[in-house]
Formats: sequence, structure tokens, C-alpha cells
Amino acid sequence: MRPIPTILRSDELIDKSLKKASKIDEPYDKIFENKVRKENIDRIATAESVSAIYLKRIVKKFPTSEKLHPFYEDFLQLKFGIDNYKRSLNNVQWAGEKIVELATDSIHDLKRARTAHEMVNVRKKFYGRFCSVLEHVDKDLRLLGECRDFLRKLPEIDPEKPSFVIAGMPNVGKSSLLNSLTNNDVQIAPYPFTTLNVFIGHMNAGPRKIQIVDTPGLLDRPMDERNELERRSILSLKDIRGVILFLIDYSGFSGYTVEQQEKLYNDIRSNFPKKIVRVQTKIDISERKEEIAISNINKTGIKELKDFIIKESGEFTEYGY
Repeated sequence: MRPIPTILRSDELIDKSLKKASKIDEPYDKIFENKVRKENIDRIATAESVSAIYLKRIVKKFPTSEKLHPFYEDFLQLKFGIDNYKRSLNNVQWAGEKIVELATDSIHDLKRARTAHEMVNVRKKFYGRFCSVLEHVDKDLRLLGECRDFLRKLPEIDPEKPSFVIAGMPNVGKSSLLNSLTNNDVQIAPYPFTTLNVFIGHMNAGPRKIQIVDTPGLLDRPMDERNELERRSILSLKDIRGVILFLIDYSGFSGYTVEQQEKLYNDIRSNFPKKIVRVQTKIDISERKEEIAISNINKTGIKELKDFIIKESGEFTEYGY
């Protein structure tokens, strides 16, 4: 998602616009009214330009709801409500357009004014209406500022890039596999509405990079054990294009039975309509039971798993996983 600039509050934008306008000082003109007219036109035009361009920039930088990826849309819906987000963007766009309209009308009135007193009053009237428009959208600027700060804290997962999300019970080797696939090139990011982190690494596949996402605490226990907010937050992972690598340990050393792991596998399969691939871990100390089997200790099967991931990632565009 492209960077979004800091969002000013209405009083900050008013102060910025009028302060710049107040610095306008036209040179001497032997006809005093000409100087006053030009000075007030320029002050109105400056206040309009500073504020309207800024508001237009805000609207342009925020993705519209139609262009917002479902991964981010789910989080904004949970935190703020998409309708509130759309309404605030529309209101800010209206404010920018309204300021341009007010400035156009005021400059037209200035050109018809005859006395310096009339000219100053036109400018003062514009300032009053200008401030009212911005104060009217203060709550919208505040909400968009909170949205901007929230979006910046979301995990830096590219939802359009081929991704492989690692799932499975604790202690089955998820973090070790992540490190094996990414050569320990891993970033940590907080996951919204939980106290948990996700670990994001990248695996090289020629000129391409493939995202590998480890989800400790997220996809390692059944959904029915979570509160509604946490559950809906975790389900946002379904919007990432990719495959779930479900790690299963038959060695008995993870602390979880095969039955418990199968129950989690079925739970994930029922909640995530994306491709799920079973990967057996700790093959160095257990009998092979899955087609894909690895050991993070002696690296058995790691190259084969990488080849499988590269092959699968090449099919994302064709099949739209």
C-alpha cells in the first residue's frame, strides 16, 4: 500500500492556509483600490490552493473502497467500519471542492467591488465560510488520521504477492522451517486485534520473491477457542493469495497427539477456502506418512519443498489461488 501523508486536523489546516495567505503583500500601486483588490484576490487564491490541494492529495493517497484489498478492508471494517471510511473520504473531497467554489465566487465578487472596504469584507466573508467548511469535516479528518496510523501498523504483507502461510500446532517446527526457507531473513510485525506477532520472510525464486508467513498463536489452535474479534481478524488471512503449508508432526515430541493436529487441520480447511498442503516435519525421528516430508535438523526434504513452493508460486497467475 502506498504511503499516506500525515493528516492535519481542521484547525491545523486553517492555520497553515491563512498564515501563508497573510504573507501576501502586493507592491505599491498609484490606484489604491487596485492594490487592495489584487492583494485580497491573491490571499483568497492562496488559502484555496493550500487547503484544496492538500485535501485532494489526502483523497488521492487513500485507496477507495473499490481499490482497497480485502486483506486491508477486513481490518478497517473491524476497526472503523468501511461505511465510515467511505463517508469521511467523500466528505473531505466535498470540502476541497466547496473551498474551490467559494474562492471562485469570492474572487468574482472582488472584481466587481468598488471600494477597498467592500474588498476587505469579501475576503473576510470568504475566510469565515472557508473555516466553517474545514471545521465541518474535522471529525472526518480525525477518522482518516486514525485510519492512516492504523494502516501503517498492519503487517507488511503484500496480499497480491504469492505467499505461503505456515500453520500447525506449536512445537511442530514452524519457526525453524521459516528460517530454513528464508535464510533467517525475517521481519516481525504485530497482528491487529491480538497480542501476537506474525513473522514474514522472503524466499528467492530467481528474479521473484515469494512471501513466507509464520503465524505463531494464530493458526495453531481451533477458531472456536477465540473471541469473535480475534477470530474475524485471523480470518483476514484468507484474503492473501497463496497456499497454507500445514505442518504435522508424527514423532510425538511436539506435545500434541496426531488426533489434535488432525482436528486443527480440519478446522483450518473449513475456515480457509485456499489450497492447503500437508507437510510432515521431524522426518529424521519419525516414520514417513506424508508425500512432502522434511527435517529442519538434517535438512532432509527442504530442497524438494523449496522446489514445490517455486512451482506452486508460478501457477498463481494462471489459477488465481
